Amino acid sequence: MDKKTRIREAMETVLKAFENNSEKVALAVFKGNGKPSDAWSFFNRLIMFMNNTADARGFKQWKQAGRKVRKGAKAFYILAPVRKKVPVKVKREEGRMNEEGELDIVEVEEIIHVEKLVGFKPLPVFRYEDTEGKPLQEEIFNVEIPYGFNGIIEELGLKIKTTAFKSYYGSYNTGTKTIELASPEIVVFLHELAHAVDDHLDSIHGGQIPLQEVVAEFSAAVIAYLMGYRIPLGNVRKYIEHYGFTELFRAFSRVERVVSFIIERTARKPDEQALKANQSLQEVMECL
Repeated sequence: MDKKTRIREAMETVLKAFENNSEKVALAVFKGNGKPSDAWSFFNRLIMFMNNTADARGFKQWKQAGRKVRKGAKAFYILAPVRKKVPVKVKREEGRMNEEGELDIVEVEEIIHVEKLVGFKPLPVFRYEDTEGKPLQEEIFNVEIPYGFNGIIEELGLKIKTTAFKSYYGSYNTGTKTIELASPEIVVFLHELAHAVDDHLDSIHGGQIPLQEVVAEFSAAVIAYLMGYRIPLGNVRKYIEHYGFTELFRAFSRVERVVSFIIERTARKPDEQALKANQSLQEVMECL
């Protein structure tokens, strides 16, 4: 593939982002935690997010970070500006003494060299997801999961891992039963735990499926309330409204089953938990 084709593809990728990927456009505005892409232009960060990653680097950069690109991984291309010093003729005024001893203002031409943008060159970079090796510094953080959830984690055979932020704060893999957390916030863990329990009870599918997301987010809000955490219910409301209240009402019975499953396995007495859970569902609904 030649240089012109790669540049054209990069332009088309960005145009597609503005057509129907407003979330990725928004993510590209914000810079991360000292990653190389922080120094990139908005245009190149947008190309990165459109390739479904929040961290991309060149082959040598990954090697310096203690990671290597997996065999067979395919690079995508960002555009690096090409600047060149070019001669430019400029005019300036200069004061000179004439033969009569008077000051004359004369126009003088001279050549100076200025740096000018003359084009772009495609640079290959690889996604974090296509590398392996040493964890990045931002992946190393402590997640304090309350002891009361250990029984559920063991019963469902869940694995809990921390990971770098990749445009989402948490994920649950239905195949490997793995919860990945890119944030130490307890509500993120509760959201993914709710997915795991919903999967155990109803066999969910991978991906951002509206009904499943409403179940997980609303269940997390209820459990957080039961545990005494102050959570931003306004954010929960926006999350649910994004999928629609129709989905919420369809999900209500599933929310109750997920919440009941979790509270029955925590430290408090089941009867007390069940009573408070029913109250919490109503109170959270009123707040929304």
